[in-house]
Amino acid sequence: MTSTRLSRGTAAAALLTALALGGCSAHPGAAAVVDGERITEAELSRAVSDFAAVTGQQVDPVAMLGTLVVAPALLEVGSEHGVGASEDEAVALLDQQAEAAGLTAPEGGYGSGVIDVAQMTLVNQRLAAAPEGAAAAQAITERISQAEVEVSPRYGEFDPSGQIVPQSLPWIATTTPPATPVG
Repeated sequence: MTSTRLSRGTAAAALLTALALGGCSAHPGAAAVVDGERITEAELSRAVSDFAAVTGQQVDPVAMLGTLVVAPALLEVGSEHGVGASEDEAVALLDQQAEAAGLTAPEGGYGSGVIDVAQMTLVNQRLAAAPEGAAAAQAITERISQAEVEVSPRYGEFDPSGQIVPQSLPWIATTTPPATPVG
């Protein structure tokens, strides 16, 4: 009887660990869900690769996911303040960036994630020059803090400041490196 309990306990612990580390949630395949809208793992991966293709710079997937999470709020508020950016303008900006970096645009066009990033860049520039820029920035902050955001545990947890922070995993012990003698 003891070995049966031990086996069940071991199996349960393994299952819990797999669920926590695998990012299992009510939205399989989602890197995040923002107000009911999924950002899939594939969309995130495409945004990361498209960004590298037009800039020549690698971007951390967690940083890109944080950007994609806040994009809807920023783009909506920008549009409400008359400084929105179209997809065509975003594609033109991406093409310019690729040309300036001596790179070529991804074959088959850009994914929606990197287009959102380009639109955000344009909206941020326009808001910085707009008289109502400070009011818009406050509205963006409020929208982000009110958004219902669920991030896959593999990336961390969404902080209302707009950042994704590493998830605390209390069952994983951390060690402190030994002190180096001074002198």
